[in-house]
Amino acid sequence: MASSFQPGERRLELGISSPLARNKINLTLLAHVAGDAALDSVTVLCADLAAGSETYSLVNAGNRKGAVRLHSGTCILSLYPHDKRSEIKGNFILSLAQARVKIRGLASSPSAIAAVLSRNAKDRAIQALFQHFKFPSYQTPEEFYAVRHPPEEVVREVIASYQEKVIRVYHIIHQEDLDLWELLVPSSRTLEAFAEALIVLGAKGLKIPFLVAVPGPEKKFLLSFAITREVTEEVERILEERIPALVTRRHSPVAAIFLHGPHFGDRYGIADTLIQALEGAGVSLLGLSCCVSSITVVVKQAELPGALQVLGDTFEDQSKCR
Repeated sequence: MASSFQPGERRLELGISSPLARNKINLTLLAHVAGDAALDSVTVLCADLAAGSETYSLVNAGNRKGAVRLHSGTCILSLYPHDKRSEIKGNFILSLAQARVKIRGLASSPSAIAAVLSRNAKDRAIQALFQHFKFPSYQTPEEFYAVRHPPEEVVREVIASYQEKVIRVYHIIHQEDLDLWELLVPSSRTLEAFAEALIVLGAKGLKIPFLVAVPGPEKKFLLSFAITREVTEEVERILEERIPALVTRRHSPVAAIFLHGPHFGDRYGIADTLIQALEGAGVSLLGLSCCVSSITVVVKQAELPGALQVLGDTFEDQSKCR
C-alpha cells in the first residue's frame, strides 16, 4: 500500500501506524519520506496477504479519499548483509532497473536492502541479481530455488508470538553530520543512472546509512538517501554528471538513528511505538525505514538530543543492560 498526505497532519501515526497496531496487524516493511509545502509526505507499507483487506480498510479510513493505493500480489526481495555499502545498494537497484522490474517501494537497514515488487517479476529480478552478485551458498538461480524455505504457516507461528511491555532492542546508535538528499526519478533509465552514481560513491569508500524510495507525483519515483556532509560537493558533481537536469533537494544537517534488533516484522506495534514517541516529543520525522529486523529514522540534527532521550525512555536498550 502507498499513502500520501499533507505534512503536519500526523497521519503517519493517526492514519497508519496506530490503527494497525490496535488491530494487531504486522507490517513487514515500512518506508516513509516526509513532505513539505511543495510535496506531500508518502508512506509505503506491506502486510501479509491474509491481512491485506483489513489493512487497506484501516489505512483508507484514516486518510483522505483517493490518498491510498493498494497493490496486491507483491513480494519483498531482500539482499543482506551490506554494511551500508553504496556499491551494493547501487548494484541491487541497477539489477532491478535493467531487468525492467517496477519497484513499488524500497527500504534499507544498516545490513539489508529490500524492494517491493510484483510477485510475477520475482524470478526475473532474482535472475538479474545473479548477474551482479556472487552468493556463497548458491552459484545459480536454480540452486537458490532449490533451497527449502520455511513453510508460510511456520513463519506465521513465529510472528507476534511475544509482546514485551517495554520493547527490547539490541542497540540504539546514531550518526550525525549527514545530508539528506531527495530526488524525483522520472524513468527506469534515470533509476539506472542513479544506481551507477551509488556505485561510483561506493568505489570511493563512501557509505549510505539511509535509503528509501516511494511513489512520487506524476508517476515519478521519489528517492531519499543520507550521506556524510563532508562530500556534499562530490555528490552534487556525480549526480550532475550522470543525471543532468535532475531535480534534487537537500536537508542539512540531519542525523540518523538506528534501532537494531527490535524484530520489526516479527511483531506488531513497534513502528507505532517509535512514531508516537518521536512525534509526541515534537521531533520531525524526515525519513523512516523499517526493514527486516531494524528501524532507521532520520531527524533534524538540532532535534537529535530530544529524539535520543525519548527513544531511550521508550525502548529498552539491551547493550546498556550488560
